[in-house]
Amino acid sequence: MVEFACDGQLLFRVEVSKRLGTLPRIGEALVVEDARYVVVDVEYWARRAGDPQHRELWPVVHVRALDDEAWAQRLERRQPAAERVTPPVRY
Repeated sequence: MVEFACDGQLLFRVEVSKRLGTLPRIGEALVVEDARYVVVDVEYWARRAGDPQHRELWPVVHVRALDDEAWAQRLERRQPAAERVTPPVRY
């Protein structure tokens, strides 16, 4: 189980298996139901699961909403730079 939170409010939970469980990295952009977010923190909580001696890690991914301008800048940076035929002139 992974929880996604924004501004202190729980957005949604995702059920994942231990083998296929991958978490987004800090700075990674996510699109959820046409809303854009960027991951700002990943926090882990240990919670009891069944046996009192057994604890399970429960990650919480904190995200922040991205505005249209920040999203456009991220898309612009993803474009490959133009290929240069010759090296740049230094002087």
